[in-house]
Amino acid sequence: QACSSQADPQQSPRSTEASTSAMGCCGSADATDPMARDQEIARRLQAQENARARRPPVGGPPARPAAARPATLLGRPAAAQDWGASGGGKRLGGDDATVESTVDLRRRALEAAERRNAAPVGVSAENAAAMRERRAKEELLGKLAEHYHRRKMELPMGLNAASAAQLKRHWESVRREEDLHSQMAD
Repeated sequence: QACSSQADPQQSPRSTEASTSAMGCCGSADATDPMARDQEIARRLQAQENARARRPPVGGPPARPAAARPATLLGRPAAAQDWGASGGGKRLGGDDATVESTVDLRRRALEAAERRNAAPVGVSAENAAAMRERRAKEELLGKLAEHYHRRKMELPMGLNAASAAQLKRHWESVRREEDLHSQMAD
């Protein structure tokens, strides 16, 4: 049913105006503003939430105001927490205070890095070995591809299917041939 501004001919203009102001749009009986209703519900819910926050938890100690509570971190007083930053720190490779030289320090840093790379965290020993072999194979294939490209030759057919050991032997033979050719040219 659509709203109409035409008045019933039997009603006076004053009674028509009073009846439409008491009714909502299109003859609905609810004439309240929906925004005002939403705001009232929001105020009521916020008041309930605030009251719940002030109430002590069931079965627990009574709640203290935030200003009276001591600052805590993971259940311990924050002032008693020691994060280990007050000391002198640790050196790479251990607690040895006698480091002979920077060369020794670099060697030890390299050894530590190799140990980390040898056993990546979360990877089994078999998968780590397979990853190392795959990396070596890709590296050798790249060197061989570059060599053949410089010579304007095509890569041999089965080179991509070869193992890392076979590729290494082939690379060494290619290098020996290259050295022989360079010695003969001199």
